[in-house]
Amino acid sequence: MDMNWGDMDVDALREVYDKESAKLKTSLLSGSSWDDMKDQRKTVTELAIALHKKMHTTSNPAESVDRSEKRINR
Repeated sequence: MDMNWGDMDVDALREVYDKESAKLKTSLLSGSSWDDMKDQRKTVTELAIALHKKMHTTSNPAESVDRSEKRINR
């Protein structure tokens, strides 16, 4: 499931993440192999990353996309 998770708001991401991670957990506890759940694990990982990025915006220049353009004025 390739989605552009960045277009979703935090609440929607959290809801989808909770649902998908619960589905993964249930499948694994029901005996599905780790390898068989590769696509589901990828989806949960992508959601976790998107959620983290949405929740942890920062003004730290080191984490900025355009950090090479920022200069320290001394």
